[in-house]
Amino acid sequence: MNALHWATSSTGSNPPNDFYCTTRDVGQARVEKLVAEFIRQSWNSNEAGLLAAVIGELVGNCFDHNLGKWRDVPGCWLETIVEREVFRAIVADRGQGVLATLRQVLPELQDDKQALLVAFTKNITGRAPEQRGNGLKFVIRSLGQLNIEAFQYQSGTANFAFAGQLDLIGISRYIDDTQPEVGGTYFALTVRKSL
Repeated sequence: MNALHWATSSTGSNPPNDFYCTTRDVGQARVEKLVAEFIRQSWNSNEAGLLAAVIGELVGNCFDHNLGKWRDVPGCWLETIVEREVFRAIVADRGQGVLATLRQVLPELQDDKQALLVAFTKNITGRAPEQRGNGLKFVIRSLGQLNIEAFQYQSGTANFAFAGQLDLIGISRYIDDTQPEVGGTYFALTVRKSL
């Protein structure tokens, strides 16, 4: 089983133990271990810090936006590989997804594509009026400082994907309709270490 299959499956099952974060504190502890792994693999501290912050934000979102709203399996799938030249990460959940989360504060949102565009370009949270976390806008701005080989973020039937440099002004052109539907969220990232 891989994370995308797990996130799109009509019936829930627990992820493999190596990847399953049952609670937020388990996820955060795994994110904190990432920094040591980056250092062990000779990544510079700026890249290590940015990547750990990005993964931490995504793991936190899995819990912050889904408490009491899981489709079936609570928690998230967190899979990371740190090598000397490449970092790969996957974060997925079986929660309510971006559209349902943002409709709590923006009921006029029409579809998954519009929800992803808002999530990655506006300073907004599905937990308004609370000011929590850094948001997906922080994620995309942080990744803009790194050497991205592949990026994918899917929720519902919307998929945001790019490789290389991202045009922050034209984000909408990177968001397309896709199948199968992800009820929660699915994120996959490959980053190559800067020279």
